[in-house]
Amino acid sequence: MDLFSIDLSVGDINLLRHSLDSITISGKDAKTVATLQHKLEHELAQIKHMQSQAEAQKAAELERAVKAEARRAAKATQD
Repeated sequence: MDLFSIDLSVGDINLLRHSLDSITISGKDAKTVATLQHKLEHELAQIKHMQSQAEAQKAAELERAVKAEARRAAKATQD
């Protein structure tokens, strides 16, 4: 099987995934469509996980910056 890579946005992937729920297929195509649905679901789960990790990292960086600024402010008031 040849594999190809294309650039799709999250919205594109969501649209493809949801459109597979409403297409008419013949019996011989059922397994192929089910496999494609599974692949898209897996990709969406990975995207969601990556986005959650990025958000958690941003929140942690913000918290560190706020704490560092609070330490600087406290030190400035002591001097």
